[in-house]
Amino acid sequence: MKSIDLQHGVVPISRAASSLAALIKRSRADQQPIIITQKGYPSGVLLGIELYTKLQTMAEAHQDSVATSPEPEDA
Repeated sequence: MKSIDLQHGVVPISRAASSLAALIKRSRADQQPIIITQKGYPSGVLLGIELYTKLQTMAEAHQDSVATSPEPEDA
């Protein structure tokens, strides 16, 4: 997974609220999450649906692999 562009990938909530459509478009085009801050602290993440779906699929695959892996034997 790509690292987050902290120079362009962090947006205050006031700007996010006024430019949501543009931020969604940018997130989708760049395939990058956008961190939303509130009072200077990270408070949310905006993802394009493609990235969200990819992350959800990866999380489900990980859960399935953990659920089907054998228990470690005591030594």
